[in-house]
Amino acid sequence: MKQVQLILGTYNYQPDGDFPHIYERAYQKAYKPFLSVLNDFPDFPCVLHYSGFLLEWMEEHHPEFLMLLKEMVDRKQVELLGGGFYEPILTLIPDADKLGQIEKMTTYLRARFGTRPRGSWIAERIWEPVLAKILRNSGMDYTFLDDRYFHIAGVNVENSYLPYLTEDQGKTISVFPINLTLQEMVCRRSPEEVLKRLIDLADDSGKRVISIIIQGEKLDDHEESFKRCYHEDWFKNFFKAISGNRERIEPVTPRVYLKKTPPLGKIYFPCLVHKEMMKWVLSKERQKYFKALGRKLKRADMEHFLRGGYFRQFLTKYPEINLLYARMMYTHILVNQIRGDKYKKQAARTELWKGQSNAVYWHGRTCGIYSNHLRKMVYRSFIEAERITRSSLMFMPSIIKTDFDMDGHQEYLYQGSMMNAYVHTVGGAVIELDFLPVSWNYLDTMSRWPEPCHQKKSEGCDWYPRKCFLDHFFAPSTDIDSFDRMEYTELGDFIDQPFEPVELKRDQKELILERNGRLIIKKKHYPVRIRKQYIFHESSIDLHLALINLSEKVLDIWYGLELNLALASKGRDSVRLFGMRGKSRVALGNDKCQAEKLGSYHVKDMLNKVMISLSSVAVFNLWCLPVETLSQSILGMDRIYQSSCFIPHWNFRLKGGDLWETRLCLKLEKV
Repeated sequence: MKQVQLILGTYNYQPDGDFPHIYERAYQKAYKPFLSVLNDFPDFPCVLHYSGFLLEWMEEHHPEFLMLLKEMVDRKQVELLGGGFYEPILTLIPDADKLGQIEKMTTYLRARFGTRPRGSWIAERIWEPVLAKILRNSGMDYTFLDDRYFHIAGVNVENSYLPYLTEDQGKTISVFPINLTLQEMVCRRSPEEVLKRLIDLADDSGKRVISIIIQGEKLDDHEESFKRCYHEDWFKNFFKAISGNRERIEPVTPRVYLKKTPPLGKIYFPCLVHKEMMKWVLSKERQKYFKALGRKLKRADMEHFLRGGYFRQFLTKYPEINLLYARMMYTHILVNQIRGDKYKKQAARTELWKGQSNAVYWHGRTCGIYSNHLRKMVYRSFIEAERITRSSLMFMPSIIKTDFDMDGHQEYLYQGSMMNAYVHTVGGAVIELDFLPVSWNYLDTMSRWPEPCHQKKSEGCDWYPRKCFLDHFFAPSTDIDSFDRMEYTELGDFIDQPFEPVELKRDQKELILERNGRLIIKKKHYPVRIRKQYIFHESSIDLHLALINLSEKVLDIWYGLELNLALASKGRDSVRLFGMRGKSRVALGNDKCQAEKLGSYHVKDMLNKVMISLSSVAVFNLWCLPVETLSQSILGMDRIYQSSCFIPHWNFRLKGGDLWETRLCLKLEKV
C-alpha cells in the first residue's frame, strides 16, 4: 500500500519588549489550546519550536504550560527544535554570537526538559550557505526550509518530498522541505481535504515525508481563525483523521525519520528568505514591477526563476536598520573586549543577544522596523550592554573616529560618562544620542519612507533620515504644513551631502566640520559655507554654528535647524513641551504647533523622567510636529508615532562675504 510520512509542528516566537497583553493573548488563543488538543492524542508525534525569550516568559507567567510540555517530551511525543535563543537573524550576527545563541538555547532545553535538540529552527527561514557549517558546529543534524527553496536550488517537484544534505566548508546538515501548499491549507480547508491531499502524495516507497510547520501565532491572527481551529475542532478532527489512516499516513518526528531514511542527495541553496519577504525587501517601484512580471508568467513552475530581492537589501533600503545593525556590531566589539570578569561579560553578552532579536531588522506586513516600542527595547539592550562593559575606575570620555555604519564615510563617536553622541560627516548631523542613566537613544527615529500601502500624496514621505542638527534653507512659500507633507522646496544641498572634518581636539572633546555648499535661488547658484563646531560635555552638546555667504550677492536667507527626539509616544502622559520667551513660559502642544521669539524650548520625557532642552543665543521661531508613519498590519493601516520634530528657524540678510552665527546648547538631565 502506498504510504507517506508526516512531520507536523509549529514555531512560536514573541519579541522581547512587546506589550504584555500581546504575550498573554497569544498564550491563551494560540499556544495553550494547540498543546491541549495535541496532548489528547498522545500517540501523535509533533515537532515544536519556542523562542528562548518566550520560554522564559512562560516560566514566569505560565509554568503549568512547561510542565505539560515536559510530560509530552518525556513520552517522546514532542521533539523540540533549537535555534538562536533570542530568535536572531543568524545570517546577520557575528559567528561567535550565532554559536553562543544556539548553545544557550540548547543548554536551556537540556536543563528544563532533559532533551538535547538535534534540529534547529531558522528565524524567518533566512538562509545563507554559511549556516550549514554553523548549525553543524552547534551539534545540529537538520533544519527546515520552504519547498520553494528546493525548487530554486534545482530540485523538481517530484523529488521535493525528501530531505537533502547541504554543505559548507566540509560541514553537512540535512534540510527538510516545508510543503507550503499544505501549510496554507491548515485551518483554511477542511481536515478531509488536507487528508486527501496527503494520501495523494503517498508512493510505493513510503519514504516521502511531508513537513507542515505552522507559525503558532497565525492560529490566532483573527477571531475566525481561533473559532475554526478550536471551537469547530479543526485540529481535533485532523488528528482523528490521521490516526484513522495510519496505514497510509505515518506521523513521525524528524529525528525518528532520519534514523530510518537517509537524505536523498546533496544540493546547494543560494541566499534566500521566504517568498513574501523577498518581495518586501524591494523598493516601492520594484515591487510594482515584480508583481506585474509575476502576473505575466503562464506556468506556475516558472515562478521559481522569479526570486525577488535579497534579505540584506533591508540594510540599504532602510537607513535605520543599517544603524541598528552597526550598533549591534559595535556593541559586539565592546562586549568581547571584557577581560577577566566572566560574570560581567556574561551579563553584557546577554543584553547584546537580546538586542539581536529579529523583529526590527526587516519590515513587512506584520512586523518590522516601524515598531517604535520594539526598536526602543533593542537600543536599550545595546546601551545596557555598553554600560556593563564600562568601569567607573577605568572609563575615560573620548572621541573615536571610525566608519561606524560601514558606508564609506567617517563618523565621530563621543562616548561620555553620561551621554553618547555619534556625529556623521554626511549632513554634519548627530545620528545617535544615548542618555546612559536611562539607557535611551533619543535619536532612535524612523523616517516616513515610501511604501506600497501609501495611497495619498498628502500622507507625506521623507527623503532623508530624521536625525539631529540638519540644515534647511526654506523658500519663502514654505509653511509648517507643506514641510510636514514634504511638499516644500529645499534651497540648500547640505542635508544629505558630506561635511569635511576641519579639526578634532580630543582633549577638549571638540569637533569642527565644514561644508562649502550652495543655495539655488530662482535657478541661480550661490556658494555658502556652513561651519559646525561641536563641543561635548558630560550630558550636553554645545554647537557653534556659522553661515558664510561666499558669493558677492546679498542673500535673504530663511534657515532652519532640524532636531528630532525619539520618545515613547506623543501623549501627555509621555511628553510635555514648552518654550521660554525671556522669563515667560510658552505652552507648546504635543501635535503640530508654532511659536515665535523663543530663547529655548524644553521637552520633558515623562516615562524616563528626563528633561531635554535646546537654548540659542539668537532668538528663534519654532515649528513642532510629530513624525508618524503609516504601516499595514493584519488588522489594517496603523499610524505609529516615531519621533517629535523641532525646527528652530531664523530669517536674516547676508551681504557677500558676511557671516551669521549663533551658539546652541542641547542638554539632557534627570528630573
